[in-house]
Amino acid sequence: MTNSKSTLKKLLNMIGLELRRRRLTISDLQSLPRLATAGSTIEFIGTPGVGKTTLFNACWPSIKDRWYFRNDLKGLGPSLVLSGSIERIHRDIYVKRINLLNSSDLDPWQSITHALQAATVIYESLMTSSQDFSRGFVFEEGLFKNFPEEVLNLCDVEAAPLWENRAFVYLRARDPDIVLTRFQLRSDERRNRKIFQHCQPDYEVRSRIDADIRLFDQMLEKAKVFACPLIVINAEDRLQDAVKDVLKFERSLSF
Repeated sequence: MTNSKSTLKKLLNMIGLELRRRRLTISDLQSLPRLATAGSTIEFIGTPGVGKTTLFNACWPSIKDRWYFRNDLKGLGPSLVLSGSIERIHRDIYVKRINLLNSSDLDPWQSITHALQAATVIYESLMTSSQDFSRGFVFEEGLFKNFPEEVLNLCDVEAAPLWENRAFVYLRARDPDIVLTRFQLRSDERRNRKIFQHCQPDYEVRSRIDADIRLFDQMLEKAKVFACPLIVINAEDRLQDAVKDVLKFERSLSF
């Protein structure tokens, strides 16, 4: 079967076509065998450049059969069943971010880029919050990572539904300069690949890193208030050790 697929793919490439997996629908994501992870969410949090995506990608092969991911939400239409309070909370968070962008000194392209990214994350969070899927979700780019200040500014009663059945992998650097170096190297790599990347001087990146760390440290304390499972991984740790710790944490979860 594998050889047949490989041959078909080569033939399609010869005539300029591409073999793609059919997009899943909401019904597909709901109809697969129900697992114990259903209804729960794991989110990786931490400042950009700290290594979340690298750690997530290293963990993915070991968890892919128990969870859904961002890619599984691509192409899904809007949910027809929404919780009024959940919908309102997401709308208010998004509006606050847009108002902040409107009052910032970012250039138009930066504002548009941030607004698009924000809309995608809000949509994904609203989708997973309003549907009963047969598996839980693991996000390396989720609501709490992208909207930490807005979430923390909610009162506990209002925010409670967002924290329910949620666990966190917090990747934190003891030395922020490590994050600064990683972030700038990644930015240079993206520019070399002709991918649009805003240029930021070191002092701006360092200021943002320090602010992020303060916010995510506050989020760590708030997660304890809501009794959310969490693990803190040091960015300086060996990747192999960090992966082992995250996988052990994932297996121990019981919401």
